[in-house]
Amino acid sequence: MIKNSKKRAWSLVLVFALLVGLVAPSASANGVETIRYLSLGDSLAAGMTPEKGISSGYSDMTADYLKGKNSLATYSKEFAVPGYTTQNVLDDLTVKSELREAVKQANLITISAGANDLLKIAKLDAEKNILILDPATVKSTLQTLAKNYTMILQTIKELNPNASIYIMGYYYPFPYLSDAQKPQLIELTKTLNQTIQLTISEGATFVQVYDKFGDDTKKYLPNPENIHPNQEGYKLMSDALIEMIAKAKPTANDLPKGHWAEKELNMLLASKILNVDERGNIYPEKPITRAEVAGILYNSIPMTKSIPANPGYKDVPETHPAYMAIAKLTEAGVLTKAEYFNPNAPLTRVQLAKVIGTAFQLKGDSSAPTYKDTTASYWGTPYINAMTTNKIMLGYKNGKFGVNDSTNRAQFAVVLARVQALKANK
Repeated sequence: MIKNSKKRAWSLVLVFALLVGLVAPSASANGVETIRYLSLGDSLAAGMTPEKGISSGYSDMTADYLKGKNSLATYSKEFAVPGYTTQNVLDDLTVKSELREAVKQANLITISAGANDLLKIAKLDAEKNILILDPATVKSTLQTLAKNYTMILQTIKELNPNASIYIMGYYYPFPYLSDAQKPQLIELTKTLNQTIQLTISEGATFVQVYDKFGDDTKKYLPNPENIHPNQEGYKLMSDALIEMIAKAKPTANDLPKGHWAEKELNMLLASKILNVDERGNIYPEKPITRAEVAGILYNSIPMTKSIPANPGYKDVPETHPAYMAIAKLTEAGVLTKAEYFNPNAPLTRVQLAKVIGTAFQLKGDSSAPTYKDTTASYWGTPYINAMTTNKIMLGYKNGKFGVNDSTNRAQFAVVLARVQALKANK
């Protein structure tokens, strides 16, 4: 089903780490869920005021809100620095051991970075009251910003795959500059937000701030010589963040409290890897299909935007909902060409063992248990041994592995979580 490739295996390691990107709060002594909040980024994350002081910013207000709900364990904005660009954030994540440890301990991380990347290439013409920006430099700066954000998110996920990450958007910061330039600067701000939003992968969420402020931001930016908001403006940013955090906790009507896979299925829901239907159900016992698996990988692995060649599966026409996913994954060598793909067939346990074993390069050993429904020469035995050795999948009490049994959604979610935990602890 999937070819063994070190490059693809590494990509899939990232995929499955991202699949479980929901905040995983710990429980306090009284049973209340707690959040360990880390705020990173620039002066907005630090809480700089219009008078250039440091006060209560959006992250402080959000922390206060969580504290009021008895759900805040820790909060820190010590690594948020006025003037920071995306490169500064990335550099700190790479070299500062204390920050890397803070990331490992957090389960909620917010980032505000990107505006300074553009501000550093802009020059103010005080006489005309306009900003001078070279379009070519703006373009290259946005490209660099996008690459930096990709690396920032990748670094955080490598340090803490379970952290929930929220990327703050930007409001319009130039209400006192020339009205003639306003349309251009509004477009630039929106382009900045779009660039940031497009770099966000599964497991991270963009927080739309612009719409909260609108095009006329003077009410929230009282100092004509300063782009930082007042407390009312910071409150709008905090409100936008809190709304997104609330939305990131979907529930399924058919997932009872205490279900053996409740935590893992909720993680997939929060990451939008699985979704509830119009009835609000996730169907934990429903078999997951080969097409669904292809869709999960396609939406998670960075891929080119080129139109793929038709892989030629007789049962996957171009009108099939999962055609693009299956075609792109086949083109990339993730799926192996065959006459039929069987998109609606359930993913069997042996196929799941092969997918996970190959993706994560899991190794088995000769002492791994043997099962009544496998033999030494059976094609799936190496993958089953790898899963058994690493305690990712185990056989049944009757001594069988159940090679051809279907994999349901609950089982799929739990296997992914176990592999992620295994890799995180190595």
